[in-house]
Amino acid sequence: MRALLVFLLLALPCRAEEMPALYSVTGVAAWDVLNIRERPEAGAPILGTLAPDATGVELLAVEGDWALVNAGERAGYAALRYLEREAGPDWNALKQPLTCLGTEPFWSLRIDPAQGTALLSTPEAEGEPLPIRQAWPGQPWARAAALSLPVGMVVLSPAACSDGMSDRSYGIAADLFLDSPAPDRLSGCCTIQPP
Repeated sequence: MRALLVFLLLALPCRAEEMPALYSVTGVAAWDVLNIRERPEAGAPILGTLAPDATGVELLAVEGDWALVNAGERAGYAALRYLEREAGPDWNALKQPLTCLGTEPFWSLRIDPAQGTALLSTPEAEGEPLPIRQAWPGQPWARAAALSLPVGMVVLSPAACSDGMSDRSYGIAADLFLDSPAPDRLSGCCTIQPP
């Protein structure tokens, strides 16, 4: 029985890399750029470029040899072989900054785990930094993460997300449940890309 258990544990796949994650451009000549294309193919139209020393590139998904990244206000594909994962925690470890945005009404939430604060802005008020009361990082069996704030709770989950205003793509969906000033639920998307 023990041998069977050891076999099963060794046969289990390793935990897949969490997306989104931050990457750096690598292997591109100093005089060249990394093209971001409309589709995951070499002949697709170019939407934008990344500098040969670009860092903090948010990789949202992988399709074969291509990575879905944001280029300004649009999402496009860059050759995966020229991107290398930066050191750092997965987004759902709640150890790196996140910026969440939503519409109808417009709102933003800037989460700074190092400071233990979150800054919530709504049409009614430009917020003060709120202390993060408690954080529940994602686990292998439940990739969603959550934060408790004095005004409510935010739940973060890995999902393809659109802000509805641009052609950008996001890899984290956010639901903000407010207790005050009045109960409300706001939905939006988050990015780990540095501001």
